[in-house]
Amino acid sequence: MLAFSSNGWAQDSTKHQKHQMLGLPLVPEFPGGKDSLADFLKKNVHYPAAARKHHITGTIEVDFWVDEKGDLSNLHVLKPFGYGCDKEALRVVKMMPKWKPGMQGRNPMAMDYHVNITFAPPEKK
Repeated sequence: MLAFSSNGWAQDSTKHQKHQMLGLPLVPEFPGGKDSLADFLKKNVHYPAAARKHHITGTIEVDFWVDEKGDLSNLHVLKPFGYGCDKEALRVVKMMPKWKPGMQGRNPMAMDYHVNITFAPPEKK
């Protein structure tokens, strides 16, 4: 089973309006929000054979920048554990479409963000 999470703050329209009025920054967002991000990861992440062979499980945190245009850069794995999982996590993040950039007031701004990708054997049917 693959489980996914992203760390950041969910932005509903009420919070978005409140943040805009207070001038607080809004974090970047995957197109369609957190549920779409989870679906994207579920569809695209594959449990590596080496990890399966050695019964490796765990969560990899991929850190990256989302620039003012929504492009991702400076991708790196925090606390790698190998067995193909680090490479797989980076591969999938590199496949992501443009994000909605972070905002400071009405201005897009580059921000750091990270997603957690959990690797575990698929559930038996």
